[in-house]
Amino acid sequence: MKLTPRVLLYLITIFVVIASLVWEYYMQQWISYQPEDAAPVVRVDLFVIWPVVITLVSLSVFRLFFDKNKD
Repeated sequence: MKLTPRVLLYLITIFVVIASLVWEYYMQQWISYQPEDAAPVVRVDLFVIWPVVITLVSLSVFRLFFDKNKD
């Protein structure tokens, strides 16, 4: 099976979206186990995760609907 760049982009996008949802679930679980008097959690991981997800989803949508150069 030959994976075209378009199919590879879609597979990577689906994988990253699912991985980010799983990561968010486990982070929320971890935050809920923190003691009440602990310092607030600063989520700097979101500065990496969401720009990657947004970029991949927007590229996939562009390739799916607006790309005039069909393979």
